[in-house]
Amino acid sequence: MTLTASEARKQARESLKGKWGVVALINLIFLAISIAVSLLSSIPVLGFLIAIAGFIIDVPLAYGLIMSMMKVKRGNNVGYADFLTDGFANFGRAWALVGRLILKMIVPIILVVISVIVLIFSGTGIFFIVAIGGDITDAAVGTLILMFVALVVMIVGYVWLFIKSFTYALSNLLAIDNPNMSALECVNRSKELMDGNKGRLFCLEISFIGWALLAGILAAIPVVGIVATFAVSLILVPYMQVAIIVFYENRLGINYSAPTDENTTSNNDNSNNNNVIQEQSGSQDVKAEIVDIPNMDPHKDSDDEQ
Repeated sequence: MTLTASEARKQARESLKGKWGVVALINLIFLAISIAVSLLSSIPVLGFLIAIAGFIIDVPLAYGLIMSMMKVKRGNNVGYADFLTDGFANFGRAWALVGRLILKMIVPIILVVISVIVLIFSGTGIFFIVAIGGDITDAAVGTLILMFVALVVMIVGYVWLFIKSFTYALSNLLAIDNPNMSALECVNRSKELMDGNKGRLFCLEISFIGWALLAGILAAIPVVGIVATFAVSLILVPYMQVAIIVFYENRLGINYSAPTDENTTSNNDNSNNNNVIQEQSGSQDVKAEIVDIPNMDPHKDSDDEQ
């Protein structure tokens, strides 16, 4: 059964029941590392090296954070600093996925980069003409037209990238569940799973807009608003991440709920055996495809009865 956005959020809340403090602290540590790197990056000379190092470690740390959220979703024990050890343990794999994703999205990336460069140089030229009091000549009119075209191309590029981000949104989750799959296989598998389902994931993510509005309202409160907004963010981020994991598992037909008092034993057996998840998240995704592909043969039922 394909879950709606509200059902996915409900499952996420059930998985996070009693664990909100844990996930908030994990995200606080992750955010604290990012803030520390940003502050240290302002140091002259040395700050440049710190900024590069921060950029390099940010990818595996984000990968490790997703691993921690998957542990929380599935009722496994998770430490506050597990995302550090898990992230660095998968340093090469995390960057391999990023590399594959960049290659998959290289065309819209190039469009955006070129259009931005054109806009900068064209805008500089127009500003220079106006600054010296020059007339809007034919060349300047041509420059304005070029700027307009570049702006349109940039918008198209961003929209293209936005759509592509949903196409490959499950790549990290697949890589975590399938350590034997290559980065390219994970990216391609995500594309298969998201074919016809990008709108569903978009609806799920946009359904959190109420939380975003709440954070915006709280931000308007002097002093207290900053703290309140920060607190909401620490809850909202893991909430969204777990909801996306619910979407991922539902897309694969995986029923991997966090253990309750009634089913702790059976789910502990599942947590020790990830072969089911790996099989269903690999190329043999029979169950997930049956969910989405209806019977289009009107004579099939009658044939079966005969």
